[in-house]
Amino acid sequence: MKLGQRLLVFYFLILGLVGWFVLDLVFGQAKPLVRQSAEETLVDAANLLAEIVASDAHNGQIVITPALRDALNRYAGRTPDADIWGLKKTRIHTHVYITGPTGTVLFDSRGRDEGKDFSRWNDVHLTLQGRYGARTTRTDPQDPATSVMYVAAPIRDNGSLIGVISLGKPGRAIAPFVERAERYLMVYGGLALMICLLLGGLLAWWLSRRVNRLRRYAEAVANDERPAPPRFRGHDEIKDLAEAVTAMRRRLESRAQLEDNVTLLTHEMKSPLAAIRGAGEILADEVQEPALHRFTDNVIHESQRLSDLLDRLLAMARLEKLESLPARKSAVSIAVLVQEWQRSRYSLLAEKNLEVSVNDGTLQAEAETLKLALFNLLDNALRFAQPGTVITVNAEGATLTVDNTGPVIPDYALERVTERFYSLPAPGQEKSSGLGLAMVNEIASLHGGTLTLDNTGNGVRATLVLPE
Repeated sequence: MKLGQRLLVFYFLILGLVGWFVLDLVFGQAKPLVRQSAEETLVDAANLLAEIVASDAHNGQIVITPALRDALNRYAGRTPDADIWGLKKTRIHTHVYITGPTGTVLFDSRGRDEGKDFSRWNDVHLTLQGRYGARTTRTDPQDPATSVMYVAAPIRDNGSLIGVISLGKPGRAIAPFVERAERYLMVYGGLALMICLLLGGLLAWWLSRRVNRLRRYAEAVANDERPAPPRFRGHDEIKDLAEAVTAMRRRLESRAQLEDNVTLLTHEMKSPLAAIRGAGEILADEVQEPALHRFTDNVIHESQRLSDLLDRLLAMARLEKLESLPARKSAVSIAVLVQEWQRSRYSLLAEKNLEVSVNDGTLQAEAETLKLALFNLLDNALRFAQPGTVITVNAEGATLTVDNTGPVIPDYALERVTERFYSLPAPGQEKSSGLGLAMVNEIASLHGGTLTLDNTGNGVRATLVLPE
């Protein structure tokens, strides 16, 4: 699944869940809120009527005067013809009844319940106890639509409770307002949801379009093409990433061009150098004068040094082109490698009267690159070791150390000795190419390890740590 599709699906999922929770909450609260509003209005009306009825009380008793009865009956029969926010109200739905201090109905606006005992109903029962009285009762117990909400108010005369007046509002009178509220919520909620979905789709398309442009550019770069960098309006992470990819591409192209030139140059120089060295060796055999011998020896020595430098440059180029080492690793015996190095450097070791001490440890590593790293560390130790001393090689766990006795590394050079082409002069020797420790550091990085060089007081210790 593409990125834009994933973003769109994830956005729809989140929006759907949020919309469902919100609408469920709103629809669940719509009816209670309308009923609460209606109840609050009934409370005000009931208390108003209670005061009107109390004004006719006599000797602490409720008196239903003909004028009051006629007024309440006329109220029940009114046709208000009101337009309430688009809903027509053509009749009075409020049911009014008045009970005495014992709960007996003294007046009923429907004219059906006068004389009955309503003291068991919560609206009357609770109000007679001095509490807030209200109830909801169904006229048909099997039909929720027939429920009627009643609210009562106490009738007092000189502070004494002498009766209760109750007002009832049928659920059918409230239902149109609830239905309209739910309908509006459904319409406007659905419209808002559609707008959000449209905006989400546009956002996913916009992001996907920008990412696809960047992806095509990166793929073209990976295929060695030379596409023009994509241009993005505004400033965001995608534009920053495009600029970073462009900068990386230019650096890689420069580096690749430099590596190709170095490789080409080294290959082209090896044959002439071999010819020069061969010619020097032939001349050395033919020349008899000592002065000319010095020139031929210098030609042979310098051609050999240049050939060694080219070999190191090629080895360094091969290492830098590797993204990672092959997965194969094996237990490499350090003692065997050291013996091989000693055979190849026999004359140099004998010239400086150096000995090599090595333990029987092994390292888990890629054999060829570890051999190259160890040979370079030993060559570096040999170059700086004082005559008549010992080079110590120790392998333990995942750590390889090479110690020599000789001049220490100056403090200013400790952080730079592993840089390419940076070298320090050895006593009585020419300056080296500065590639040996750089190759060891590159090999350590390819293994995921580290190379450090430290002064030991009477020499230098090189420590190669590989991951276990």
